[in-house]
Amino acid sequence: MLDAAATLFSEQGVEATAVVDVAKLAGCSVGALYHHFRDKQTLVYALFDHYTEDARNVTAEATNPARWEGASIVDILGGYLEFILVNASEIMHVKRAITDASRNNPAMSQHMADLQAELDAALTRLLLARKDEIGHPQPRLAIGFVLDQFSAMLRARKDKAATPTRLMKRADKVFIDQCLYSAELYLKVGRAA
Repeated sequence: MLDAAATLFSEQGVEATAVVDVAKLAGCSVGALYHHFRDKQTLVYALFDHYTEDARNVTAEATNPARWEGASIVDILGGYLEFILVNASEIMHVKRAITDASRNNPAMSQHMADLQAELDAALTRLLLARKDEIGHPQPRLAIGFVLDQFSAMLRARKDKAATPTRLMKRADKVFIDQCLYSAELYLKVGRAA
């Protein structure tokens, strides 16, 4: 039911999606859906809770320092980009529905911002643990800039209609390589050091 709701909410928006449409796509009766969810808003909250729990678990696993033992800054940034691009359609599918639903709910909007801040903080900690690799005179500032740059580029790549870019039609590998090369030059690490 949550998957069906996420699909329809992302395609049509929350307001334009009827509960009967969610039940039909989920392959259940409207009564069965109402048995689990009091109304559409309750379904939205359940989808939000499910997404945020998954996002926190994935962030914790992906940024576990033991996972990156011996990895360089470029390895970590490459892993981050690959993960986001491989999972982009699924993540954006749900995230778009959640973002749409949270527009009129300041608490949900703040929670989404908090999740992004947690990911940024965890990535920053991983990268700062390797600050000796960074030739930029202000490693913390440089890391923040690179993460913001990646975030903007990934958003543009995932939302092709809103922000066309020159790298949009390139393969993910080319996109990742160019992002990493840009980061290497700015941070003054790896082949740019």
